[in-house]
Amino acid sequence: MPIDEIEVPGSSISLKCWKARIESVPNLFQRIMKEGDAFNVESEIPGFHDCDSSDKVIRGFYSAIIPFEVEHLVDGISTKTLFKRIESCEFLALDGFVFTSGKTNPQKPLSHGLSLLSGYGVTLLEFEFNQLSQFHDRLSQLKSIALTNPKDKEIRRVRLTGQIESYTDYNVIDPRNHGIESVAGIVDSPLGPMTITVSRKGGLRLGVRKGFILTLDCLLWVMKLVMDEKPPEYVQKQL
Repeated sequence: MPIDEIEVPGSSISLKCWKARIESVPNLFQRIMKEGDAFNVESEIPGFHDCDSSDKVIRGFYSAIIPFEVEHLVDGISTKTLFKRIESCEFLALDGFVFTSGKTNPQKPLSHGLSLLSGYGVTLLEFEFNQLSQFHDRLSQLKSIALTNPKDKEIRRVRLTGQIESYTDYNVIDPRNHGIESVAGIVDSPLGPMTITVSRKGGLRLGVRKGFILTLDCLLWVMKLVMDEKPPEYVQKQL
C-alpha cells in the first residue's frame, strides 16, 4: 500500500494534529535515518523505526519502553510489581502538519525528535474558536457540540446532541461569551460521507465504513475544511 494511504482497521480512526515546518521532506527523512535515535529494546532507547518516505510525506513509527506497576497478592499481602511494555505511535510528517495515531506516551518525545531534526518546533495544534465555529457551519449535519461557559456561570460545560440548527438558541450558554471544545457531524468528503469530530486541542476522529482507505489528500482536505477562514472552492460547491 502507498505510504500516503491509511487502511482504517475498524469503523474509525483517531489522530492528533501537530504544527510543523519541513523545508525538505527528503532531507528530513535522511536526517531521521542518519541522526535520529533508533528504537532499541535492549538499551531501552526510544526512537524511530520502520520509516519510509516520498517527496511529500514521511511515514513511520516511534516507540518507547514504558514502565507500569501491577498490584497483586503474594501470600495474602498486597504488593506491586514493576513491569515494562513497548508503546508505539505511527506518524505522517509533511510540510505544515504532523499527524500521529496510537499510544500517547511516545508522541511527545516524537515531537521533540522531529523538532531537533527539522530545526523548527513541532507543537500540538490547537484549533481556534473561529475555526471550530466555521467548521460547524460547513457540516452537512451537526451531530454534537461541546461548549464551555465563563467561570462565573452555574453551568460551566454543556454538550448538545441531536438535530441542532443553531446552538446559540439554547439558554444553557452565554451566546456572546463561550468556548467550543469539540464539534462532531457529517460531511461529504471527496471519498464519500464521513463523521468528523474535531476537538480544540488538536484531536481529529473520522468515522468511516469498515475497510476504508484514507488518503493523505483527503486528510488535508479535512484540515482545510476546518482551518480555512474562507471555504475552499470544493466546499463552496456543496454549500
